[in-house]
Amino acid sequence: MEENVRTDSGEELRNLSYKCPNCTMPLRFDNEMKRFVCDYCDGSFLLEEIKDAANDEEGYSWEEDHENLPEEQLEGTRSYVCKFCGAEVVTTAITSATKCPYCGNVLLVTESLTGMLRPNKIIPFEVDRSKLISLFNAFVKKKHFVPKAFKNNPVLQEVEGIYEPFWLYDSGVQGSVTYNATKTRRWSDSTYDYVETSYYEVDVDGEMHFSNVPADGSKRLDDQMMDSLEPFDYSKMIDFEPGYLSGHMAERFDVSADANLKRTKKRMWNSAEAQLRSSVNGYSSVTKKSSALNQFDRDVRYALFPVYVFSIQYGDKKYDYAVNGQTGKIVGELPFSKKVYRIWKWSRIGIISAIIYLLMFFMN
Repeated sequence: MEENVRTDSGEELRNLSYKCPNCTMPLRFDNEMKRFVCDYCDGSFLLEEIKDAANDEEGYSWEEDHENLPEEQLEGTRSYVCKFCGAEVVTTAITSATKCPYCGNVLLVTESLTGMLRPNKIIPFEVDRSKLISLFNAFVKKKHFVPKAFKNNPVLQEVEGIYEPFWLYDSGVQGSVTYNATKTRRWSDSTYDYVETSYYEVDVDGEMHFSNVPADGSKRLDDQMMDSLEPFDYSKMIDFEPGYLSGHMAERFDVSADANLKRTKKRMWNSAEAQLRSSVNGYSSVTKKSSALNQFDRDVRYALFPVYVFSIQYGDKKYDYAVNGQTGKIVGELPFSKKVYRIWKWSRIGIISAIIYLLMFFMN
């Protein structure tokens, strides 16, 4: 289960692969079964059963393999030797789990998953890779003005199932907002129309708490795309174990919790102001004059969320997509067909013209 590896600097590290206790082939975690399964001998195991089997191996201790690992290096690449086929696998410094391109064995890089780098929580994949094409077809069919050639023959390139790093923030927000508001009253008599406008200054204060506000911890994927994948079902979030990464690739954060704090704080404050604004009712107009908000009881956790990423080449442009690996929600830009739009536009004009003609015919 344990093997020595080397980095480009010559430093020895270790990686961990979960192997079947029956046939020693690689295992993957099946979220539906909540067990680790072997695609070679059809065995299935609980995490404790794998640990017990590993600890029974001569000279091996599961717990020792997770302790006293070298300090993480943020720069450069790493070179690993796959113990199943002997091939050399090169990864980036932020890789937590990767696949051998030759035999498909998943390598879990334990030094990226310990200490301060160890995630607190994980949401396992629920959407199987085989369902992606049907999900994408349904996504495309809901959109208008997409070229027929794109709809009929989408070719998903290099589909990757990746556990993406996310920071989860908890915080309380308290403060006040002052609004300028007006009330308008209108009436008429036999001579004049009247308009009376009254002006008010409305102060609203309150306190609210936010839990599990997510922020993408990776530079590789676009923040807006990752935000659009929400929501994730946090009720299915579980304590992290490295074995849950089996069968998928994984990355660790390269954007710190502090670096994401400003963006997350703005998101909380916008939500808080919107909630306070919703309490100001009965006025003809309301505009914000000033606000003063403060945060308290801040906390942050590190989690891994399931995401599929892929691209589709159409014409001379590559279109990138991301899929929520828990809910199946898809985000990304679709190509726009001017021809389809023109057909739609002129068909609507024709229908409207025909209706007008029939109305005029029967009225005359």
